[in-house]
Amino acid sequence: MTTFDLAEVRGFAADLDVGMDRCDNGDGTECATLDAALHRCAELCREFCDQVRRWGDAVFSGRIAFDPEVERVLKEEGQRLYARALEISNVGRIAGSSPGTVQGNLSLHAALCDLDRLRKGWVTPQRAVGPAARQWLIPGSAATEEGVTRVALLPTK
Repeated sequence: MTTFDLAEVRGFAADLDVGMDRCDNGDGTECATLDAALHRCAELCREFCDQVRRWGDAVFSGRIAFDPEVERVLKEEGQRLYARALEISNVGRIAGSSPGTVQGNLSLHAALCDLDRLRKGWVTPQRAVGPAARQWLIPGSAATEEGVTRVALLPTK
């Protein structure tokens, strides 16, 4: 995602749901075997976590404005993705211990742990307001000029 507007986030969530449906049903070549389904599910979990972190960083750095509806969609999708991935993980554990399935289980377990930490430790992002805020400096932009002005006005010792 690039703009993190509501429509784009909803589209991303819908794409994740379609990917999880494929893993649930064993559709296509991505999830033709249990091992492939476990790995694909892990990829979807990691992709979700990466996008949420990018969104938080974009809000923090002031590149985008915080939208509570976007946050709500991301939180709901994270809960749904976690529940579905956990079901697939349980199927993988029950299925046996072939070398491929063990690797798929480990990959999914690691992704689930990351997703669970993200869900349980959720922090609503806010724009940084201090003089050391991480902002993308684009020469000539109004935001860059404002930041330079704010820093120049800080008292010195």
